[in-house]
Amino acid sequence: MQISRQTMQLQTVDILKALFALPGFDSVSIKGISPASPDDSQTILSAIDASWHDILSDVDFKARIAVHPSLRSLAKPLSHTLLSLMGLKDGILGLSIQGNACEMQEEAVETVRLCLATGYRADIIFEIQWNENVPPLSACENAPCPSPCDAFWLIAVQALGKLLRRDYLIADHLAHMLIMEGLVLQMEMRDAKYGTNIHRYGYGEVPAYQNTDTEAFAFLFDKMEPAGRQTAENLCRAALTYNALTGRDSSNESRREIFFALWNCYLQGL
Repeated sequence: MQISRQTMQLQTVDILKALFALPGFDSVSIKGISPASPDDSQTILSAIDASWHDILSDVDFKARIAVHPSLRSLAKPLSHTLLSLMGLKDGILGLSIQGNACEMQEEAVETVRLCLATGYRADIIFEIQWNENVPPLSACENAPCPSPCDAFWLIAVQALGKLLRRDYLIADHLAHMLIMEGLVLQMEMRDAKYGTNIHRYGYGEVPAYQNTDTEAFAFLFDKMEPAGRQTAENLCRAALTYNALTGRDSSNESRREIFFALWNCYLQGL
């Protein structure tokens, strides 16, 4: 894995090509800078200069898209379909979508936060304009929704960024959110095992994260200052535990490998 200003620029061009190709596309900007096309290299370079601070940097897009109002009948956000049409769904490490344009009147907004398997991070704000003159988007009904796995790994990447920028309060908060996700999974597994959903007493179960061994990944954080090292260990433990609890999911197994490769890549680049 390699992350640099150059790789950020190359992958930004790929995102721009996908955005410009969307049905109903109107305009896009990055940090307020609007390239005329994916080939507008000088403008794109200016946008990258405004976005790149270090290897942890992401790219902020704002895209205006016209969508046929018949799609308001969908219960899920339109971003699921837009990401599928952009060809991004299969290459995502972590993802979250905020807002649902189908529940909004006039102009609507959905915010996508994602980290690709390459380590490229982006926020895409979709400004949706309802317009009867554009054809309905294809494959809306079949577009996959983000899974809990998508959200987990996005938060893990966010926690990692905060950790490496020494914001241990937010990093540890996010790491504990991930630990809690593991606890919820463990409780769901218990309910499935015993056929219960109400508990007066427990069964003396040990929270899985308490027994998770992080030694194989200690090289990622063993030289950090004490506060950072503890937070890093919490994050590492949360990621390994979640992977173990969802071990039958081969997709999640590969995401764990990508996450720790990203961690190592960040360390090499800072």
